[in-house]
Amino acid sequence: MESRNSLRERLLQKKSYRIMRIIIVVLAAFMVIWNLTHSDRGTTNPSDNQFVSVEIRCDALLEDPESVDESIREYIPEDGIILKSIDYQIRPGKTTVFDITNQVCQDYNIQIEYTYTPGYGGYYVEGINYIYEFSAGKDSGWMYMVDGVSPSYGADKMTLNGGEKIVWYYTTTYSE
Repeated sequence: MESRNSLRERLLQKKSYRIMRIIIVVLAAFMVIWNLTHSDRGTTNPSDNQFVSVEIRCDALLEDPESVDESIREYIPEDGIILKSIDYQIRPGKTTVFDITNQVCQDYNIQIEYTYTPGYGGYYVEGINYIYEFSAGKDSGWMYMVDGVSPSYGADKMTLNGGEKIVWYYTTTYSE
């Protein structure tokens, strides 16, 4: 028969193992949460194909300053570039031009306004950097290009694979 001391030692040992297992599980959960919240920030490593290039510009507004609504003039940069071309990592589940643009604007503190249009089943970008559709006439507003091509559908429908170049640009000539 076991002595009381050896039985007590075995119970303490089992309790110690349980506590160690709990600590290991808590640390592992903490590490997973840390990685999920910190590993997907925008970065500048263009060699990884999970990156895209993003640029936002409104230099068309510099061509005819008289046509520009006075209320937005302070938001037009001198060179017309709101965001110089950056390399930005595609985040899991966020693979459309709209997703990436929205996240870039959040990360770089650039104002963006959009609406969901049920008839089209998608998002429409109304304004970036406080510059809105029709701020420079009836044919003005925001458009985007991917690799030099302006798609004929919304930015939330354009899926990216990595390596693409996104350029948002303000136009004063929608109809041309």
